[in-house]
Amino acid sequence: MKNYLGQTFWLVALLIGMLTVLSVFSKETTLNGLAIRRMDIFSDVRDSSFHTSNFISKDSTSEWRPDTAWLALPAADSTALAPEDTMALGPLPPKDSAFYGEIIEDYTFDQSGLQAFFAAVDSIRLGRTVRVAFYGDSFVEGDIILGDLRDSLQSAWGGNGVGFVPITSEVSRFKRTINHDFNGFTTGSIIKKAEGRSACGVSGYVYYPESGASVRYSATSQFFQHTRSWSRVRLFYSSDSLSHEITLNVNGKGAETAVLPRSQGKIGVFDYKQPGITSTKFIFPHGRGLRLYGASLESGPGFYLDNFSMRGNSGGPLTLLKPGMIRQFDNRLHYDLVVVQYGLNAASTSLKNIAWYRQELDRTYKHLRALYPNTPILIISVPDRAGKIGGELTTLPSVPAIAAMQRDLARQHGFLFYDLFHGMGGPGAMIDFASRKPNLANLDYTHLTHEGGKVIGNQLAQLFLKEQRKWQSGNYYK
Repeated sequence: MKNYLGQTFWLVALLIGMLTVLSVFSKETTLNGLAIRRMDIFSDVRDSSFHTSNFISKDSTSEWRPDTAWLALPAADSTALAPEDTMALGPLPPKDSAFYGEIIEDYTFDQSGLQAFFAAVDSIRLGRTVRVAFYGDSFVEGDIILGDLRDSLQSAWGGNGVGFVPITSEVSRFKRTINHDFNGFTTGSIIKKAEGRSACGVSGYVYYPESGASVRYSATSQFFQHTRSWSRVRLFYSSDSLSHEITLNVNGKGAETAVLPRSQGKIGVFDYKQPGITSTKFIFPHGRGLRLYGASLESGPGFYLDNFSMRGNSGGPLTLLKPGMIRQFDNRLHYDLVVVQYGLNAASTSLKNIAWYRQELDRTYKHLRALYPNTPILIISVPDRAGKIGGELTTLPSVPAIAAMQRDLARQHGFLFYDLFHGMGGPGAMIDFASRKPNLANLDYTHLTHEGGKVIGNQLAQLFLKEQRKWQSGNYYK
């Protein structure tokens, strides 16, 4: 029998040599446009302490501060966006780091903060409806976090119903706030490179029904007490030249016919009211020329939180939202607060400079102010995210850097700011969430489970209630 021991030895030696060569590369490489992940066969024996210390250092306040040389940020224009009478003052100084994650930081130029919002909440008892638009990424898709935040605040302030819902969804089977079934639609969005992006609605989506397309929303009762029924359904659409006959089925008790009049270049609203609705189904026999934007399920006065999450969105595509379109939706829905949460799609193990992302968010924040000129805007920072750095599982250095940058931009634009990175525990929080039983985070160390969403959602609800008590006590400025 032939002895292959020598050939095996040289094959192994060749393989080790190739891996060693690959390990010396400091960055990811590409082959014909395909990214090849960096390999380090010595990571388990190498001293990895230099990795994080190059970017982040811990000081006595336990706050991670990014190395400003690494960030390479452009000089801040402290007065460019301030009102004319406050230009000389510039933005307010940042809050003491001891309060990071503990308060909603108020950087509004007139220090009005959430006063108008809480005044609106206070008038719910007089028949007011209060509504929040929440723009976010995959961190809140499927109503993770927002389902619990909505339910807790509806318990405190009133309201029943999930609010604005899309026509189609990538995570419909993942949701716990509502059952959602659909078929026969083509979906366009602000992150898709298509001609239809200019037609997107307030959520960043537009939907084109085929003949016979249908969508059905039905209540769930297992997880949330305030999404079990609703009494009003509004369907938002546009149809420039044709009216459309549709079929409506409520609570599964037989179909009725309705008509969507042509909207002549504007947003049309089909409005249906009936107490105790637990299921609503729309069928579109003829879809030609019809554009749909979503529906709203609600029950009179109270608090409503509209989830405009979009997977893969870094925040920049929000600049594709058209002011005229948003103005029409705002005239119908009347938003009292706009919340913006992005950052996960920018943070990565290879990110070394966030100047480009700062510029992207700067444009986005300017555009948001143009879209919602009289509405308070709350920026929620990037959450924690972990990954392997030098073989060690740790918070990505870009995460605290992005959070600090988002705070600085909120100051410049006169927005409100909440530090979710520190609020969920700071460095290592996502690792801790993933290690708990039951798991509060997935093992991608990026996204929360429903159980983790409940923890953060209730935490945010308590934050709003604490800020409301501060406003009610007259100590809002203190």
